[in-house]
Amino acid sequence: MHLVLNWDDLRHVLAVEQAGSLIAAARALRVDKATVSRRIAAVEASLGARLFDRKPDGYSLTPHGQRVLAAVRDMDDSVSTLVAQLSEARGDDTGLVHLSVPQFFASQILLPALGGFRVKHPGVDLVVNASSTVVNVAKRDAEVGLRNLKPNQLSVTVKRVGVLGMALYGGRRYLKRRGTPTAPGELAQHDLIGWDRAFTHAQALLWANDCGARIPLRLNDSAVMCDAVAADLGIAALPCVLGDVRPGLVRLEALGMSRDDIYAVAPGELRRSGRVRAVIELLVEVWAANEARLAGSG
Repeated sequence: MHLVLNWDDLRHVLAVEQAGSLIAAARALRVDKATVSRRIAAVEASLGARLFDRKPDGYSLTPHGQRVLAAVRDMDDSVSTLVAQLSEARGDDTGLVHLSVPQFFASQILLPALGGFRVKHPGVDLVVNASSTVVNVAKRDAEVGLRNLKPNQLSVTVKRVGVLGMALYGGRRYLKRRGTPTAPGELAQHDLIGWDRAFTHAQALLWANDCGARIPLRLNDSAVMCDAVAADLGIAALPCVLGDVRPGLVRLEALGMSRDDIYAVAPGELRRSGRVRAVIELLVEVWAANEARLAGSG
């Protein structure tokens, strides 16, 4: 028996595993839920094996599904690498670039500069993921992204773009009510606003992760954290470009600040792609133009 599998059907298997549900996979693939369900059923019928357990909280892979998914990922990586290599060989300076940057950087720094970029590079289109979620550029979840740590994978190309200043901030009313901490040990008496797995990722402020303070609120974006501090919900580590200009916020100078190098990263196979180089240079240029604000010194 000669088994033939449709690659497009297999892509739907990958999408469901990544998204966790038919609805989320359908949204990512820009199709309807019924189409995703039909494609999954087609693969299962061809293989004669169930790939997913259907549960109330989503889809989970069966042992057969895990084996199939491993092969599908290899195929997807191979296809992505082939497309990237062909693009590199052509030296493409047009096309779509998926860019992942924090929301505050997108709204305050990047968007005001895009008019000039579009004049200079009219053939480059951008899909901007304005989120603090760290995506995997090595696996092509994005083609260009910003990082506060220098990746060490050989499969990733890296360029330093500048320095980001971070400090601790509290709302005036919160600090009036709870007091203003002036030493690291005093932070334990306060409510902190942190990320899902840590209070802060700023290198010089990592001591605050172990200060013993309660973290009653965790969020996934610096701009939303800034809103929470402005609502007097606690103290957070914020980019100075956000905290210094927000009315009602106070920088806690006595607790120090962090100035971390920021890097633009991209899949290594795209290092010679003209459109990717153009986007990386855009990030370098706009960071330099806003250097003092971003470093927390202006």
